Amino acid sequence: MDNLFIDTEKVRDLYNHMTDIWPKSDVWYNYTHSQIIRYIKDFISSNICNKDDKIINIGSAGNEYNFPGNHFHVDIAEERIKHCARHFVATAEKLPFPNNFFDRGLCVGSVINYCDPMLVISEISRVLKPNGTLILDFEQSRSYQFIGKSYNTSAQLIESFNSGNKDIIWVFSERHIISMCRTYGLEVSKLKYFHLFTPLVYRICKKEGFAAKFCFMDKFLNKIPHLKKISCNIILTVHKPLKI
Repeated sequence: MDNLFIDTEKVRDLYNHMTDIWPKSDVWYNYTHSQIIRYIKDFISSNICNKDDKIINIGSAGNEYNFPGNHFHVDIAEERIKHCARHFVATAEKLPFPNNFFDRGLCVGSVINYCDPMLVISEISRVLKPNGTLILDFEQSRSYQFIGKSYNTSAQLIESFNSGNKDIIWVFSERHIISMCRTYGLEVSKLKYFHLFTPLVYRICKKEGFAAKFCFMDKFLNKIPHLKKISCNIILTVHKPLKI
């Protein structure tokens, strides 16, 4: 564990050769996908989203999540996006677009967990237009899985899993990500927590499939203010305010 580091080439190779980013047979990831879809659907229903909006879709793997607009697909795994009309092989930390270019954005699927969040969030702030919004999700360190080791640390490299594959990612604290957003002039307007109880089960049994059977506990634990924040995943909306 002391020699953990993220090898970008291995991440690119993993995603280029993955049969399905969100396999329906994987209960854990199928549930994660459903929560992201639900959050995006709620966002669309409560915001004015135009079909002509420019959408930056970071780490998209070719998915648009039914989000209206013209998607600019950014990913390091070229095989996932080469069929898209507007695709750019690039990292989330160095986006190949001018300042104040996008109306909306997506960065979901724990993309930021492979990156330096300071660089990603600064780039998001740079390319969003004033009054632009972006939906971001990440895996956090304030999770039952990390109690007694890296619990609630600002940033920590961990060995994780990805549809049956071993993976190495960063996990971040909620306060760390929110602090980064504020540093770069972004306001957090909404947060949702999910995978609340499943990490505890996984920590005990080390079986992803069995732990995923407890996803239903989210709807109960989300009603308890303190407990709902001890989750594996957080999805949030960031807003770039108009300059005064």
